[in-house]
Amino acid sequence: LESVTVFVDNDVLELQRGWLVNRNGKKLVTKDSKNKEIIVKGNDQDFTLLFDGAMLTLTATLHTRKTGPGTFEHDKIVVRWDGFVSVQIQTPMNTKTCGMCGNNDGRSDNDMRTRRGKMTDNVDLFGNSWQINPSGRCPKTQKARTSEEVCGERYQEVKTECERVFSISKFQGCITAGHDTAHWIDSCVYDECEGLLQNEELPPKCAVAQAYATQCGNPFWEKGDPVPKNNNDLTTWEMEAGC
Repeated sequence: LESVTVFVDNDVLELQRGWLVNRNGKKLVTKDSKNKEIIVKGNDQDFTLLFDGAMLTLTATLHTRKTGPGTFEHDKIVVRWDGFVSVQIQTPMNTKTCGMCGNNDGRSDNDMRTRRGKMTDNVDLFGNSWQINPSGRCPKTQKARTSEEVCGERYQEVKTECERVFSISKFQGCITAGHDTAHWIDSCVYDECEGLLQNEELPPKCAVAQAYATQCGNPFWEKGDPVPKNNNDLTTWEMEAGC
């Protein structure tokens, strides 16, 4: 992913690689303010940004309703961006979405809908239909290869290392909760052997593991909650995994 653009009413924020935030051409370097909330004043509301060293979280209130004397209910959008490969979006059920993240109707069987509204089970067709490529930088989709084909003789060695990363004790709660690791391990092997996601801050195996931790361990809101609930405590998973 090159960037994630968030539209809320009349405000637009672009989350860019390296945990940068672009608003009206002005860049915010969130990694310089680790674990410190940054408030971005919008035209209609404020945005809260928080970078924890690996994940940039954007939070904004979509709607506020009074539920009783001195009590209010907030509908929020939460966007988590690892600065490189993974983005997670949480919105209330009454907020419509479209694109790569599905339509937010509570069903997983109708999310693979192309830009023209056609249902498909072809991942390449689905992804390409939502491609934004004004400068022609996106390469054409190539036929997928298996991890074994990509790795060759290194396959077993790399697979063993990826299995180690995903078997750490911090991930056991995720596995028990139903967050299967099989396809994550396969992605880890593929990316390590293909040399994808290479940068000085996030090795391929760690980029994939970070995406898994995002899915499993981040806080989430339920309707009527004034504060988020937590799934599994994954603090310091990076240290145990060697990331």
